[in-house]
Amino acid sequence: MLRKNRVEKSLKSYIRGHLKSGYSRHSVRKVLVSHGYDEPYVDKLLRKHSELQFVRKYAIFVSLLFIVSLVLFNSFSPIQISSQEITGYAVSSGNDGCCTSICQQTSKEECYGTFMPGQKCKELEACRVGCCIDREGYCLTNYLYGNCIGSFGTSVNRDCSDIVFCRNLTDKSYASRIYNLKGKKGAGISAGQQADYYKSSFSIKYYLYDKSNVQSVIAEIVDKGTIIDSIALYDDGFHNDGAKNDNLYGNNWLSSKLNDFEGFKSLDIDIVIVYNDGTTAKISKAQSIVIVGKSRCLPIYAEWGNASKYGMIFAADNYNSSSGYGQLESDANSFIGALFSTGGFSGSKADFSFYRLEEALSYLNAQAIASIASSSCPYYSNTKDLIVVLDPKEEYCVYGNKKIIRTNPSVLFYSNITSADINRTLDEFCGYVLTPKKLADGIIGFATPPKIVMHTLDSITYNTTAVNLSFSISSVNYPVNYSIFLEDLPVSGGIFNTDSDGSILLSLSNGTNRVLVSSADKNNNIAFAQLLLNVTA
Repeated sequence: MLRKNRVEKSLKSYIRGHLKSGYSRHSVRKVLVSHGYDEPYVDKLLRKHSELQFVRKYAIFVSLLFIVSLVLFNSFSPIQISSQEITGYAVSSGNDGCCTSICQQTSKEECYGTFMPGQKCKELEACRVGCCIDREGYCLTNYLYGNCIGSFGTSVNRDCSDIVFCRNLTDKSYASRIYNLKGKKGAGISAGQQADYYKSSFSIKYYLYDKSNVQSVIAEIVDKGTIIDSIALYDDGFHNDGAKNDNLYGNNWLSSKLNDFEGFKSLDIDIVIVYNDGTTAKISKAQSIVIVGKSRCLPIYAEWGNASKYGMIFAADNYNSSSGYGQLESDANSFIGALFSTGGFSGSKADFSFYRLEEALSYLNAQAIASIASSSCPYYSNTKDLIVVLDPKEEYCVYGNKKIIRTNPSVLFYSNITSADINRTLDEFCGYVLTPKKLADGIIGFATPPKIVMHTLDSITYNTTAVNLSFSISSVNYPVNYSIFLEDLPVSGGIFNTDSDGSILLSLSNGTNRVLVSSADKNNNIAFAQLLLNVTA
């Protein structure tokens, strides 16, 4: 009986603490029930908590009314009221650790489960709340990390609705249970190859949330509304469909069944599901593929020829003949990844279509590249689209023509690149590109000291003590502070913001006079120049 009382006390503490922290009654109830506690028992605890909260709030209200009435009744007699905090929760004494089964601060005697002495629950990984994917594939939200791992589940520190697996990939998943996808004919998700050359093998796949009573799955290949071919999809593990009976149907379709053509074709894939009772379900345009005919402008991503988007077309120059096209594809993807993860461009990827030219691995000039892009890439515009020539031998980013640049493929981008006006940004694109050579130049320039040139001659003997000292200072990093010393004593100084000449009339002594000019730029790079001036007056 004593143990039951302790468990109930711990559960009440768990309910009280999590409701106070902002968790809903529904989420608290769900976690406790998933841990095996009886649903009516959990409902009773939640109801008692609500009733107790009401009683406490009512008691506080009555107490305040009583105190106010006393103050009014004894307005001429000061009343001494002991300072006491009124709260809806009892203050627990002896809370010297964390009970990880409910993630509450308790004493060891009050904890039913693992007890961590001297630890704060909020600092323990076991008390982290996230999404738990259990052994059966169910996604449980607002779940304690320790309880999830203890039940051999996988814990992810995110909401279940943000996890792809929990949204799409099983009839037990978060999305399918919330939106009742199970049992809905045809509910699924399409995946497969997006674009390739004519006479290639295209992978077509369709995942069914519920395959019960499914007799067959068929993919229809559609060209502008006309069915030109169809193939059966299988879930047997032998047709590029993953594992056997994993709800993923697949097969390969050969585009050589088409007649020879020039340019490109965009085809839709309709999925037809035939059930055992003879009924069918059709998912129109479940997928699209692009087949490139006699063209050397290959789409890098699925979408091809959207006139409303900006185009970014990649070409190769000075690439190795044996591995050039594969290297171009890899370099173009790296370039795109770097660009659209930087600054204001990070949210602009959807505004672009991407292509790569495979006409040649070297071009005579920018005009030749533009001519090929115009004849091969759909909707190419020399006033809107940007051609990027990747050249391993190019050290910088240079302009070949308007909207045509040549750059080393290993690039970074300055963080101030912005998509506020994409057209203007493309016009000034090289200004945002940082190549390895440009980076090295910047490092060298940062550390380059000023240059001091003395114009006053030191190869003669002056017959006067008044000698004019003339000099000039140039620098990479302005402003530059300079000082003039005569026999280690400062006599003058100033600041130059550009390449400048300076002069000062020195009062020298008979004999040898040591004159020193020192300068320091904004990066604290220091330079010195010295003269020995001989005087016989």
